[in-house]
Amino acid sequence: MPSWTKGRVALVGDAGYCASPAAGMGGSLAIIGATALADSFEKHKGNHASAFEAYNKDLRPFINEVQTNAIDTLDKLLPGTEEEVRLRNQNGFGHF
Repeated sequence: MPSWTKGRVALVGDAGYCASPAAGMGGSLAIIGATALADSFEKHKGNHASAFEAYNKDLRPFINEVQTNAIDTLDKLLPGTEEEVRLRNQNGFGHF
């Protein structure tokens, strides 16, 4: 999602940046996002436009990293080819 805010509405947690069940961070992302949004409001003295801009910019790198890691985990758990399945099974699920 290119922006987690529009007008005077902001999305946090799964509504804005659900990584996937593979990330195992649903609750954590919601808390981290809510804290980042609250911090932005405090820093920008309640100016929602400035706070929303900072929220979108400052939290984005962290969310991108979590989402990328979730995709990598899913790729390892759910391989796309038979050869990848064999390798995964030889190495065990916990060895990726």
